[in-house]
Amino acid sequence: MKSGINTLLASIALGLSSSVVAQTIALQNVNLIDVEALSVNEAQTIIIEDDKIKQIVPASYRRFADDVIKIDLAGKYVIPGLIDTHVHHATSPDDSDNDEITRTRLRQLLQGGVTSVRDMGGDTRALSSLKRRADNDIIQSPDIYYSVIIGGKAFFSDPRTVASAKGEIPGTVDWMRAVDENSDFDAIMLRSKGLGATGIKIYANVPGSVVAKLSKASKKHGLKVWSHAFIGPATPLEAVNGGVETISHAADFAAQVIENFYDMRRKNVALTEQQKSDAKQLEAYQTLIKQMKKNGSILDSTLTVFDKTKASRGEKGLLLNEWGGLFTQLAHQAGVTIAAGTDVTSDRFNTVTPMVHHEMQLLVERAGLTPLEALQAATINGAKVIGIEKKTGSIKAGKTANLVVLSRDPSNEITNSQNIVHVIKNGQFIHLPTTMSLAGNDISTQMTQAMKNIGFVLQDHNLDFNDVVKCTLMLADIQDWPLANQAYTPFFTKLPARSAFAASGLALGAKVEVECIAAL
Repeated sequence: MKSGINTLLASIALGLSSSVVAQTIALQNVNLIDVEALSVNEAQTIIIEDDKIKQIVPASYRRFADDVIKIDLAGKYVIPGLIDTHVHHATSPDDSDNDEITRTRLRQLLQGGVTSVRDMGGDTRALSSLKRRADNDIIQSPDIYYSVIIGGKAFFSDPRTVASAKGEIPGTVDWMRAVDENSDFDAIMLRSKGLGATGIKIYANVPGSVVAKLSKASKKHGLKVWSHAFIGPATPLEAVNGGVETISHAADFAAQVIENFYDMRRKNVALTEQQKSDAKQLEAYQTLIKQMKKNGSILDSTLTVFDKTKASRGEKGLLLNEWGGLFTQLAHQAGVTIAAGTDVTSDRFNTVTPMVHHEMQLLVERAGLTPLEALQAATINGAKVIGIEKKTGSIKAGKTANLVVLSRDPSNEITNSQNIVHVIKNGQFIHLPTTMSLAGNDISTQMTQAMKNIGFVLQDHNLDFNDVVKCTLMLADIQDWPLANQAYTPFFTKLPARSAFAASGLALGAKVEVECIAAL
């Protein structure tokens, strides 16, 4: 396999020591999308030091130290890394969500601009391992924040819970806990924190009185409170009044009007024409919407899952899809904060493009958000859902450098969010095979980046540097050999066979090209 900074501008740190990855980068002449002010700030320079945004200055700024890597991105647009607030990984970690499949999905999410995800229910034994590797950039992955599932006893007969609790009894394990009025809520929260969870997900069969107790205990112990909009017997309004911070599935607002909503949603019992008509009477939702606005509750609409599955669900699918757009628009018009969650994987629909791009498009087309508001939903609003808005979600000095560089203006057309030139996570460029740029002008920088590119080509094939058996270094100037070697060797614990020679006319005027062969 072959990779070099002359053809790729990539990737993240691969867990290497800070002496290898420490750097200062200036992204010059960019158009910065401010998702908080909902504006485009033209001709800016973003200075990244290690994994943080150090400074944002006008493009005319020229007071750079000699070792700063300057990358001209004239005509490009920079948005914060995207956040999908509703994903599911490790639901069945020994089967359809095994480690290899999940790492492929996570890699595609990151390469598609998603730098953080909120996982809404899976086996925390697997999620914890994935999160650790993502946090340390050992795997190409968004940062992972996950929940523990809370429900009434009846819910844990769901066969999906059996797969996630394999080896244990659903409802009795710390990541899938059955509760009632007499549960020890403090103990549940402490054990949830011990699992590394960011929040709880109240799923189903929970009354409003228990929601309030769960919310109080969660907040006491520093956990976020998340739930479905319908967790019957509690209605959406009871969930909001009970202290839930983010509710998922806008379509389920209909449970506020339809008494036997559970039968329709889970048992496919047909609704009467009167019920269908009642569900569209928007005044019936005003108290719920007003209470969400008052409480600062966030709506995780998940329009995508209903849009993508409507054809296979019959009449129920068509109704849920229609309701989702209608109620999201209603909430948005009232000033309720909207987040972009998808609840579906891209590979299910034979694409590698993260579904959050589709969610943003639906928010614009069906819920009336502007393109900038849709970007806000998929960035800073998502960060607020997770509770990480102080460190990510917008482009500000001091925040983590999670960024996406686009070739076209997403403020004019939201589908331009898919025109990705570069993805940056934790201050490091992610491998993208379509990029034709150089990272810096010196041999050390280009050599380091070339090796990072190779690292991610290896990852794409479930290999690592231990599997490399031979490398060939082509140098524009053989006098650069000592510095090239200094940048090359830290990537290996055991050096493979190697040859090096001087070559003129490397692509794009690069100083180095590297070719490596790996084998299991």
